[in-house]
Amino acid sequence: MDPDEQDILNEAPSKSARKREHRALQELGSELMTLSNVELGHIALSAELRQAVEAGRSMKKGARARHVRHLGNLLVREDAEPIRAAVDGLRRVNARDAARLHRLERWRERLLDDGDGALGALVDEYPSIDRQQLRALVRAAHEERAKGAPPRRFRELLRFLRAIDEGAD
Repeated sequence: MDPDEQDILNEAPSKSARKREHRALQELGSELMTLSNVELGHIALSAELRQAVEAGRSMKKGARARHVRHLGNLLVREDAEPIRAAVDGLRRVNARDAARLHRLERWRERLLDDGDGALGALVDEYPSIDRQQLRALVRAAHEERAKGAPPRRFRELLRFLRAIDEGAD
């Protein structure tokens, strides 16, 4: 083997590396199928790939597995890095939104369990909060809990906290 052929062999990815990359593309295709239409609309995909992703959503288990392999083959022909970056961005946004919701749920529980101490701490964090409305919502949620009624005010309190948090951004 001459040195040029040896250099070409050394630069080409191994068969195992190609398989790993193809498996990663299949996982990306599978993840694309789990996205909502709105989320999918934020990602630049070719018409063929978008149609294949939408078609794969309604497939049953066996057909779905074959279709994921097909999506991997389609992704090989496209530049997958921007698609992967967009999906990662959506994951980060979803994780951030979930963390924000959990933080607000903890505030709601704290308001219901600790009363005025938690109310003062919340006012310190959000000075523009309508204290009177907050007290009324907390009181109504307490009464609702005591009666065992459906959690309408409980949910309303979370919506109020979410609106205050969004207004603070």
